[in-house]
Formats: sequence, structure tokens, C-alpha cells
Amino acid sequence: MPNSAGAGGRATLTPKEVKAVLAQFALPAATSVHEFRKGSSRFPKAIVETASGKCLLKRRGGSPEDEARIAYAHDVQLALSAHHFPVPALVRTHEGASWVAWEGAIYELFEFIEGDRFHRSAGEARESGLFLSRLHRTLKGWKPYAAPPHPGGYHKSRTVAASWGRVASGILAADPHAAQAKVAACVADLERQYAAAMDHSTHVLEAPGSESRISVIHGDFHPGNLLFVAGSPIVMIDFDAVRPDQTVVDIANGSLQFGMHPVGDKPVSQWVPTLNLVTIEAFLRGYALSGPMRLSRAECTIIPSLMIEAAIAECVPRVALSGLFAKRPGAEVLAFVREKTHWIWEERERIATLCWSCMSGR
Repeated sequence: MPNSAGAGGRATLTPKEVKAVLAQFALPAATSVHEFRKGSSRFPKAIVETASGKCLLKRRGGSPEDEARIAYAHDVQLALSAHHFPVPALVRTHEGASWVAWEGAIYELFEFIEGDRFHRSAGEARESGLFLSRLHRTLKGWKPYAAPPHPGGYHKSRTVAASWGRVASGILAADPHAAQAKVAACVADLERQYAAAMDHSTHVLEAPGSESRISVIHGDFHPGNLLFVAGSPIVMIDFDAVRPDQTVVDIANGSLQFGMHPVGDKPVSQWVPTLNLVTIEAFLRGYALSGPMRLSRAECTIIPSLMIEAAIAECVPRVALSGLFAKRPGAEVLAFVREKTHWIWEERERIATLCWSCMSGR
């Protein structure tokens, strides 16, 4: 089995592994290969340079569930390419397959596309919302060859449910000096918030007729999964979480992610626990340009609840696993999330009204 990430480390691709895997893909001989240290530390990547250009090699898990998810994701990406939706091209093997299995892992090879990152402008947010609506619109009613993955995502997350009992102990294992009572109170409050938000969202998501709102969603839509040129997104990447689901799930997470203030290398104590309503409005107005895919008034009312679910689900499982979040103290990050989710709840009517104003063209 190829090497995996150690505690808090990043998995890497070995020269032997790269050579064996690349030999199975139909591309010219590699002139150079170097590590690409972005994205999940569990799934290592490398830039492969050839005479015909650059590709991105990525290693994934090799379980039957992983293989099924990759088959569906590739099905989606190929369908998007056929509809001229901009996604990185999949490099085929000599036999025409879109991935390689080697020693218990699965490997994908994509066209590498150069682009800029999100600079947090309202114009970029608006174009990103339009881009997401194009995804939902393109694959509305599409029938895949591969079986869709089991329901997942941040709403009613089984991973979050399984994490609550391990969060405090994970934090204390990483930092024995953390204030145990404060950690326990923070975790209990987040668990209560998540349950309340989930209940509120479920009333709309499971209402009669809600199945008509299903399309293929990205599942992890945020600025880091877009590449930009001159302020406009030119390609969507990372379809690891793609699945059929209600579009509001993607839109709520996108609203959260495009509304976040930058953190950079700042300590957690300097993070801003509010959201930028200007970029959120721009994102939603961009999405609303796709008339048939606009949210209903009822869906707008659950945007804040879904944002709370998404914010908690992004952090709690990771902190439960290691006591840390992106190498930052788990107790500090969860305290920040607690403050942010309280802010979202206090501003829920304002956010819901803003959403409906965008969707109704007011």
C-alpha cells in the first residue's frame, strides 16, 4: 500500500509509485514530476510535466466505496465536458479507462489548468454564483451510467453525529492544558446548534415536492475549487463530493464560503466571526440569473440553518480526529465557530430576506 499521511502529516507519492502508475496512462514520457501541496493531506498530488503539457496526478483510496464514488464523479465530469462545461479533462489509460488501480489505491490524471485564486471581490462572487447555477442547470435531469453515491454532505451528517463523543477528548489529547470545562461547554453548544439547525432545514428539505429541486450538486463548492482569470471563474475542480441532492445545499454552503473573511496566517484570536453580506448578496444574485434554478421563498428561509450545519460540519470531525484544525488549536477554532454560528442565527432573518430579494429580482 502506498505511504499514507502520518499523524498531522501529508501523504506523498513515491517515485516507484509514480513511475508504475504513469506507465498505464496514454501520455508522453514525463520530463519532470514534483509534489503539489494543495488540497487534502490524505490524497497526495503531483504535477507531471510532459512534452504536450502539464497534468495533475492524484491518489485516492482503493475501497469498493471509493471506486464507486470515483466512477460516478468521472461520469459527471465526462458529461459536463460533453456539454462544454469547463472542467479539467481526464487523461485516459492505454485501455481507455479514466483511472488506474495500483497496490490498493486508485489514481486519477487530469489536465492541469493555470488560473488565479479568488480575491474576495463582489464581482468574482457574482460570477461564481452564475457558474454554480450553470452546473445545476446543465445536469438537471441527467441520467448517469454509474450508480450515484449514498447521500452525504454536511446536512444530517453521519460523520458529525459520530464525532461529538470524541471532540473534547481529541482536543485534550492534543493540548492537555486546555480548559476542560470550557471545551465541554463549547462542544455541547455546537451540538445543540447543529441539531436545531438540522431540524429547521429538514422541514423544507423533506417537504412534499422537494424531490423536484434535485440536480447534481458539486458537494464542496467554495472559492478554492474554482480557478479565475480576470475576475471570472474559468474552470471548476475537485468533484470528490459530487452527488444528486437538492441545489439549496450547494447554494447555502457557497453563501457561507464566499461570505467568509480572509484568515491567512492570522492567529484564531484575530479571525472575524461575522460574514461579508456584500459578497453573499453578489453570489446569490449571480445564481439567480439562472431563472429556472432560483430558490423558492421556503428554501431561502433555511439558508441560515444550512450555513450553520455546514460551518460546524467543516470543523468538528477534523478536530475530533486530531484535536487540531489546519494545525491550529481545536479549542480555539471551535470557540470561533461557535461565535460565528451564533452570529448567523442572530442574523437569520436578514440573510433569508436577502436571499429572497436576490431570487425574486428585487
